[in-house]
Amino acid sequence: MAFKKLNFLAVLTLYLQWPKRYVLLFVGTFLTTLLFTNPVFAAQTCEVSQTYPITTPSKTLNADEQVRLETRFGKNQYLVKCQLQHSGVFSFNRSTLESFEWRQQNKILTPIKYNKPAFLIERGETTAVLTLYSPMPFRPVFKWQPIEVFMQKSQQQNLILGLFYGLCITLILYVLIMGSRLEDDIFKLYSLYIFCIGGFILLQEGQLYLFLTTQHNSTLFNIYLMFIGFSVISATWFICALLQIKVSWPKVDPLLKGLALVVMLFCILQILFKTPQMWNIAGKVTGYTTLVIIAVVFVLSAWQARKGIREAALVFIALSFVFVSMIFRILLINESPFMRRYGLIIAFAVESFLLAVAVSRRISRMRIAQRRAETEADYDHLCGILNRRGWGKKSAGLIEQHAKKGGVLCLMYIDLDDFKQINDNYGHAVGDEALCKVAASLKRIVRTNDAVGRLGGDEFVVLAHFYTKAQVNPKTHHLKTELNKLTITHNDQPIAIKASIGSSVFSEPPKNIDEILKAGDTAMYHEKLQRKVKPLTLVDG
Repeated sequence: MAFKKLNFLAVLTLYLQWPKRYVLLFVGTFLTTLLFTNPVFAAQTCEVSQTYPITTPSKTLNADEQVRLETRFGKNQYLVKCQLQHSGVFSFNRSTLESFEWRQQNKILTPIKYNKPAFLIERGETTAVLTLYSPMPFRPVFKWQPIEVFMQKSQQQNLILGLFYGLCITLILYVLIMGSRLEDDIFKLYSLYIFCIGGFILLQEGQLYLFLTTQHNSTLFNIYLMFIGFSVISATWFICALLQIKVSWPKVDPLLKGLALVVMLFCILQILFKTPQMWNIAGKVTGYTTLVIIAVVFVLSAWQARKGIREAALVFIALSFVFVSMIFRILLINESPFMRRYGLIIAFAVESFLLAVAVSRRISRMRIAQRRAETEADYDHLCGILNRRGWGKKSAGLIEQHAKKGGVLCLMYIDLDDFKQINDNYGHAVGDEALCKVAASLKRIVRTNDAVGRLGGDEFVVLAHFYTKAQVNPKTHHLKTELNKLTITHNDQPIAIKASIGSSVFSEPPKNIDEILKAGDTAMYHEKLQRKVKPLTLVDG
């Protein structure tokens, strides 16, 4: 009985376990299908074939793949057949198109808002006739994407281009603001170059088509051609100025600029004469001429970097990116779709940044030189103290301090006695030595915040701010005593330096510097008349 019960339990357990195994097998198969297959995009294709002016076999397009077909001058028609399980977007590059038309079920559909022509394809079977009108032969790139992929990639592209445009605007404003006070055409040329590059990329990528209708296709394409010429011209002028090509190679500079003007000329010819022959010739001339300009400047920048010309190394690195991208754009057209699509944008972004670094270095150097020049313009080169201009600036600050904090201002006006006799009897070198001796003594006696300067000739001034009037007399007495102790030596014989010092005290803030100097000059001459000026003598003993 126990044996029968045991067998029954074993059979029951086995019976219950079989369904679980089948369930687990089913779940495993289902999960594997989800992980390793793509039910959304599987068996979804579009076929494209040309029907006019020639007939070509259909080419199959899988999701997110590209196919390039020939387009001739004038009208071209293509038959597009799609079998989709979910909605998708069919798109193609605008390039030289003057207009296009998407006809489906005898209705002309409006393209969706995108930077290039794109049309929504519903799920199921779709048949459409695509008509392209082009003034010259070109090879449009057709592609379809699931709508989720299309949205994701369009957002990524807009983000990247938005960052690029933001970089361009930032660099333009940075250079204009930082270099506004510096009279150097390089900053204006750089801003113009970045503006032209930004406009060129904006027109090439088609962001303006988000706001304009297809009626503006021809106008925008003409503007695009003009920006190609402007970009080459502005880049050539800027790089030539930055690398100082006119100084190092006087004959090469006009040659490069002449080639840039040739590019601009053929861009204009493309606008004026829209024939296949002209477009073919103009396209090759503009492309290869631009490549030649970049190659020559690339070599010259390497040579200038070797010679130690500032910023030449940065220009060399920046141009290397543009040079490589232009090779893929002109010579290796079919080698790398990514380089053809994004190479120039990446190259221009890197180049713009590196050239901004080069320009900022130039701004820093010019500002340092400007500050050095201003400092030198404020100092007396003989005596090493402030000249009349520099003394006036520092005195204006002391007057402002007096107006805010109160106290008194004291001006000490110093005029050397018999200084002409020193020059006449001992020579101007000895006279200069006497002036330097007085200046050094004044620098040693006065405080660092006092304004001490030489007005010219043998006249010196000191303007000092005191918080109480009682501080003035000890300072002026000490200065007079020290100055009248000064001597210089000539041929082992000491010569005394005497000076008349007039002082004027201002309890109220003076109106201007001239008022201070006039009062000090009057006090000095009064002092000169009051004291007995002895003839210049050798110091005793």
